[in-house]
Amino acid sequence: MDKQKIIYCDFDGTITKEDSVNKFLSLFADKKWLEVEDKWINGEIGSRQCLLEQVNLVPELPQDALKEYINSIEIDDYFVPFYNFLKKQGYELVILSDGFDLFIKETLERHNLTEIKYFANNLKVDNNKLSIEFDCENTTCERDSGTCKCSKTEVEEFYYIGDGLSDSCIAGKATTLFAKNNLKKYCDEQEIDYINFETFEDILGYFARKGELNAKLNYINN
Repeated sequence: MDKQKIIYCDFDGTITKEDSVNKFLSLFADKKWLEVEDKWINGEIGSRQCLLEQVNLVPELPQDALKEYINSIEIDDYFVPFYNFLKKQGYELVILSDGFDLFIKETLERHNLTEIKYFANNLKVDNNKLSIEFDCENTTCERDSGTCKCSKTEVEEFYYIGDGLSDSCIAGKATTLFAKNNLKKYCDEQEIDYINFETFEDILGYFARKGELNAKLNYINN
């Protein structure tokens, strides 16, 4: 039987079709946000400092514009079927994101997925001005992340699904890792084992086959 019953999953670029934070910044922030992004990618600053500087580059934003943007966030076509399958099989899925909690909250609500637990940075809006707080930070985080994903894992054996740089630390701790895009490249460089995926259809297939195998083993053992 599968001892790993918990699945931790990134949000931006993994559950969503695009990185919703980067797309938001490209639409509403001063172009200097890209210079800040490069500093983070190059390891000059952590994501916490990166997000602080980038959010400060967003001018006043009307609530209706923010709401319209959040409503435009698209998720992987197979994520809902994947999640529904997991529930039937007794798995728990938890989102670990170094993005914005507001984006996650409203996206999950729109898809009737409010029972999914998540950890993310707290995006606040006051008089059309954005600010960010780091409720999930860890002062000992090696990457100085806004959300320290490693500190939010509650078990030693777990699955992880991710796509980018913010997943690189936890990737090496996952028992079974699903990776694509920049996370895949990082794993290749660091010789970290992973299962490649493009959409949640690929991961759904993996768990479906695993479920069939477990059922056969139970039948044989009984």
